[in-house]
Amino acid sequence: MSDDFEENVVSLFQRLLPVLTSIIFMLLAYIPVNLSVFNNIRADLGLACIYFWMLHRPDLFGLGSIIVLGVVSAAISSALPGSGLLAYLVMYVCVYNTQKFFNAKPFVVVWYGFMALCLVTLLVKWLVVSVFYGAFLPLSMLFFCYLIGVAMYPLISVVLAFMQNKFIQDDGL
Repeated sequence: MSDDFEENVVSLFQRLLPVLTSIIFMLLAYIPVNLSVFNNIRADLGLACIYFWMLHRPDLFGLGSIIVLGVVSAAISSALPGSGLLAYLVMYVCVYNTQKFFNAKPFVVVWYGFMALCLVTLLVKWLVVSVFYGAFLPLSMLFFCYLIGVAMYPLISVVLAFMQNKFIQDDGL
């Protein structure tokens, strides 16, 4: 009985690891920094996590994971409620439709793909928020958030790849 319970717990942990690591990265983006430049600029690290997990483990990262991340995003950010979920759904659909192209490609190609899809996703989010407020919001904040997210993607992907290789075994799933 104890061996079955332990196997079930390990299997559950392996299935929840992509969502848990994504939530941790999202929370890390909101740690207060005492630099006046970065007080209002937060990279959406959830987009990087969605992109990584959808390319490498789409079997463990589905639509339910996207909804959980959207709810967490709405809870921790001061953005328009639902705009984070919309952005994550746009990224999910974009990656879902292009993952065959990025499969087994060098990291640089995958990184360029993230640059393109992240830009599309953030522009859709910007457009929806601008329509909600009835005025075009400045693109400077979006541009800096985009640059920070793109610059952070290699580090995020290395950490997530380590977590995947260390903790997720295909046998127990």
